[in-house]
Amino acid sequence: MFWVTQNLPNAHLSARNNPDGLINKTKETMTIQDKNRGGRPTKKLSEKRRYAVLLKLNTMEYFTLKSKASEAGVNKNEYLRSLISEGQIKARITVEQMKEIRLLSGMANNINQIAHRLNTFGVSTVPTELRMLKLLVDEQLKNLKR
Repeated sequence: MFWVTQNLPNAHLSARNNPDGLINKTKETMTIQDKNRGGRPTKKLSEKRRYAVLLKLNTMEYFTLKSKASEAGVNKNEYLRSLISEGQIKARITVEQMKEIRLLSGMANNINQIAHRLNTFGVSTVPTELRMLKLLVDEQLKNLKR
């Protein structure tokens, strides 16, 4: 038996197999600006870390670097980067210090509320004990944040 498409030219075959019936249909492609990419934004060239530096250390230097980085609460790379940019390393705030800061901040807020209520009820002079307490709390907060 004869097939239906046996005697047709090749152009008609592709038109027959294409669901739209078009031989040279162009597909529309979306550019990057047209579609919403989502996700993390790309970094600028100045923010990308493109250079790797090999640093050779002896055993004593390596363990000194490792211990100082762990004391500061950062990894070795962050420790060296901050040494380059700042010249000194600031240790991260520990969990205990965060609790103390939170507690002292709450105490300072309570003292401010007491002083505000005294002023609203007509007491013009705030007791000296309250002022001293406020100064002590502020001083402790400054010491903890250093």
